[in-house]
Amino acid sequence: MLDNPIRLMEEYLDQDLAYHMKLIRGDHPEYFTRKSIISAKDILQQMLNRKNLTQDAELKAYYSSMNIDKPPVTDKGFFTARKKFNPEAVHVMSNEYIARIYDNYDDSIDKWKGYVVLGIDGSKYIVPNTEENRIVFGVTSGLTENQPAMALVSTLHDSLNNLKLDVQIDRIDGNEKELAAKHIDQYCDNYHQPGLFVFDRGYVSIRLIDQIISRKQHFLIRARSTAYKKYFDQVSVGEDKELDVTFDRASTNDYRNDTKFRIHLLNTVYKIRFAKVVIGIDETGNDIVELLMTNLPKEEVSTDELKECYWLRWGTETSYNRLKNRMSTEEFSGYKPILIKQDIYADAWLFNLVSLKIKEADQKKPAEQKNGSYTVSRNFNKVLGTLKSSLLKALTTQDKQERSRLMALIDENINSALCWVKNGERNFERKTAVNKSKMSYRRTY
Repeated sequence: MLDNPIRLMEEYLDQDLAYHMKLIRGDHPEYFTRKSIISAKDILQQMLNRKNLTQDAELKAYYSSMNIDKPPVTDKGFFTARKKFNPEAVHVMSNEYIARIYDNYDDSIDKWKGYVVLGIDGSKYIVPNTEENRIVFGVTSGLTENQPAMALVSTLHDSLNNLKLDVQIDRIDGNEKELAAKHIDQYCDNYHQPGLFVFDRGYVSIRLIDQIISRKQHFLIRARSTAYKKYFDQVSVGEDKELDVTFDRASTNDYRNDTKFRIHLLNTVYKIRFAKVVIGIDETGNDIVELLMTNLPKEEVSTDELKECYWLRWGTETSYNRLKNRMSTEEFSGYKPILIKQDIYADAWLFNLVSLKIKEADQKKPAEQKNGSYTVSRNFNKVLGTLKSSLLKALTTQDKQERSRLMALIDENINSALCWVKNGERNFERKTAVNKSKMSYRRTY
């Protein structure tokens, strides 16, 4: 059973922060080498507890959590120190923390037929439209010249446990398939549970398929009607077939510049299941058919179960809504790329803490009650609010009795953070995305 993720977080910061100091300093070994009013731990804790306020208000809120009325430094001094903290260190530490949870609490990790269901998807993040950010992150291509600066953020999301196992940040014109390849390596190098990577139509790629198979993992991909057409043409609606997929020189032209991989394709036979599943009826009464590709064994997973599994991926989509609209990730601490990256990685870490606290509460005091078409469950937004108000105090207080009181208060609030949720699938047309987050106008830093 999962045991107090906040305490585990506290232990991790106390025991492992020093180990990562070289990475935190990045290319500047002189950073954080002498005793300072602002420590690397102070900076990391403030990142995790940011409240999307002005920098002066953020600083006062941080020190107020430690019962310090007047901050010992100015907001400029604090955020100047933050710019010395390598954001890649936040990325690595966040990944390491969650990987340890999977190592130590495997029995608490929900799986589907023994697999961790992993959704990979990217999202566009609006960043402050400075010249530096336009250079670092790029701009979207559009009909007008005044396109905003944007970053491409890709996440590896455990759909059943609502956890971010990896986050990759790239330019807006970056390649999502290349980021997916990084996610796959991250999972295979750090997790022992069998993984099932579930992809939407934009990720159909024999290179990704080959990577997953070579790492002895499994995939489920929703394909476009034009992808692997000669194989799907051999399958009737409602059935699936395992077929041998081979490549000739003409079909490997995309890899002319990668001779090694092209030769590998020409000499490899892939056994892939091609399925045509019916997901509904359109307005004219015809079947709505989706095309799926997988290497899951037929004796282990039926055709209908493939459809069930693909729907599990929806948690990846809803997680971006929580990050952007509930956690206001795009309300960045400042305009500098280093602060933007820190905020994205830190918010993914906080996202995981919220999900872990919900999982812990559900295991210790189950909340699920069914009433017709509705179920009672714990509300992510309410738990987020509880952690935003009490997490930092619990992490920073030196009084053991006070820490125990705060931990108990957090648990009590989370236990009561209940709401009614409608059961079943929600079918609706995807609308054009509207970004509700405001731009960050913290111009100084």
